[in-house]
Amino acid sequence: MHSLPQRLATLNARFVQKPLLAVVRSPAILRRLFTLNAIIHMQTPAGLTTAPIQLGTRNCTLCDAGQAQNHGTLLYIHGGAFVMGNLRGYRHLVAAIGKSAGMRAVFLNYRMAPEHPFPAALDDAEAAWRALSDDPDCGPLALAGDSAGGNIALALLQRIIAQGLTLPAAVAVMSPITDLRMNNPSLTANRRSDPLVSTRWGARGVAAYLAGADPAQPDASPILGNFTGAPPVLIHADTTEVLFDDARLMADHLRAQGVDVTLHTQTGLPHVWHMGVGRTPEADASVAEIGQFLASHTLPGTKRQYT
Repeated sequence: MHSLPQRLATLNARFVQKPLLAVVRSPAILRRLFTLNAIIHMQTPAGLTTAPIQLGTRNCTLCDAGQAQNHGTLLYIHGGAFVMGNLRGYRHLVAAIGKSAGMRAVFLNYRMAPEHPFPAALDDAEAAWRALSDDPDCGPLALAGDSAGGNIALALLQRIIAQGLTLPAAVAVMSPITDLRMNNPSLTANRRSDPLVSTRWGARGVAAYLAGADPAQPDASPILGNFTGAPPVLIHADTTEVLFDDARLMADHLRAQGVDVTLHTQTGLPHVWHMGVGRTPEADASVAEIGQFLASHTLPGTKRQYT
């Protein structure tokens, strides 16, 4: 059985957040609601500091919770159905993962749909990655993201491989959407069991992001990408999520290409339950696992290059 704080968080997801996501169509209003939810519910770590950093053309943010930063640099790509998400809602999670991994943690403020449709967000991620790769002080690099950010992180990984850029030492994604063709069985089978994600909201976000682009291309649906030579990948997902098959089938795709992939599943937790870090034992344990995974693959002074 889940902890009481987690059960309360799951009830809030099911009876407050999910209905709002289903009926509110305006990205501007959703963004305000996201920030309000962060103010009310997200636990800010003691001693958290943030500092702006320019990566490529984007204003990014260093999120520091007082960690030793001897394992390199983590680039974090946030979720939000490609249309919402901001530093206020994610700084606690990014800082917590960075602290757990012993890494300098960077939040990517990418351009969002519908104002900036595909592939703007992915282009921003690539530009940020190139900037980090060119900085010798960054040390080994790692990549992480959740939901839509998991999509962008994995799409970026296959771009990195295709273009021969500096490989991350490891990649961690949480509840990623990996197939924008939107035809995996769990989208229907888990529509009621998913505590948070409204499929109507998800479909609107994907449509706004694609803006008519073909979803059957690796930059949009990384499950179609070539990951031969990729570093170890950790995927977290819940079996009751509408996106569970996106995670499960992505893990199968990576394994088939020889990638060292770990799929760690839970049951009965909301989409990206990690956002509750600092409030629920379940989120704390999962973030600690991600940190340990990243730390185990990031040794000081190492960079991997695809060959």
